[in-house]
Parts: sequence; C-alpha cells; structure tokens
Amino acid sequence: MNNEKKNKIRQRIKLFNIVRDIPFYISIGEEQDYSCATKSYILEMLFKPLGLKVKHILCLFKWEKFNLPKELLRIPHDTEETHEYLSVFIPENKKWVIVDPTWDSRIQHPSIPIAEWDGLNKTVVGVPAEYTWSPEESGRLIEQKKNILDKEKKEYLRRNSQFFSLFNRWLESNRNSL
Repeated sequence: MNNEKKNKIRQRIKLFNIVRDIPFYISIGEEQDYSCATKSYILEMLFKPLGLKVKHILCLFKWEKFNLPKELLRIPHDTEETHEYLSVFIPENKKWVIVDPTWDSRIQHPSIPIAEWDGLNKTVVGVPAEYTWSPEESGRLIEQKKNILDKEKKEYLRRNSQFFSLFNRWLESNRNSL
C-alpha cells in the first residue's frame, strides 16, 4: 500500500477516535446530546471531506440484555430502544463495513463494548442487537424519527429521563480519569 493510501487510512482512524472519545451522553434537557445518533452524524460530517460514503443503520436492542446493574434496570424506562451507527464504504476493499463510534474509550466496564477501528474493517456494534434494519429501512425510520411531534418527543423523554440520567451517571462513574 502506498503512502497516500496509508495517510488516508490514518486520517479516518484519527477522526473515528476523536468522535468515539467524545463522552457518550444522552441529553434529557437542553444540554448537548452525544448519543449514538449524534456521534454517527458527527462522524459522517467528518468523513464527507474524505470522500467516504456512509449509510446510517438502526438496530433494536433491549436494555435488559445489556448486562447493566439491576438497580439501574429497575428504574422505569422503555425496554426496547433503537441504536444508530454507520455503514461506511471502504474504497480500498470495495465493501461496506460497520463503524460504531458510540462508547468512549474511557469507559471501563465489561458490559460496554468499546470499538477500535483500523480504518478498513468493521468495528463491534455498541449494543446487543435484537434486530437490524436494512440501510434503506433505517433511512426511512430515521426520517420518521426526525418528524416526530414535539409532544411525542417530550413524552418519550418524560418516560425515560430518570433512567437516562442515572445511566449517564453510571457511565461517568465507570470512566477512568484522564
């Protein structure tokens, strides 16, 4: 592989690591959100100038299959949730690969799969997926989610805010210091 290709791969790895290492945080108010969807969009924007094609992928998972502390899972929440990550076309391999920047590398807990990326091959998916939609279905569902009424969004946050708040704190307590 020539130096130009090696530099392109190094650049995409660097951008992936920057986004991955933004501390994951589910916004429950006016603060900045750094959930899986937000981090995927940030990574997409950084990949565009590199000429990388991306597709957003949605999967369904259950918090209870995530091996979280029982006291956290006792907090009322929607048991099924969606998770968003990217499928990236790798020109060197001429194939689409999963790239999931969800969990920051400071998290030190066996339930949280921290992705490493070599710039060419797939990463782990950040959740235990129950079902994964195709890129086309994912695109339609993501558009539908964007068009959800404020009232529905507020109700979703109301139902899950205590759980999300405690989950954010649990993550923070499982991060190593810089």
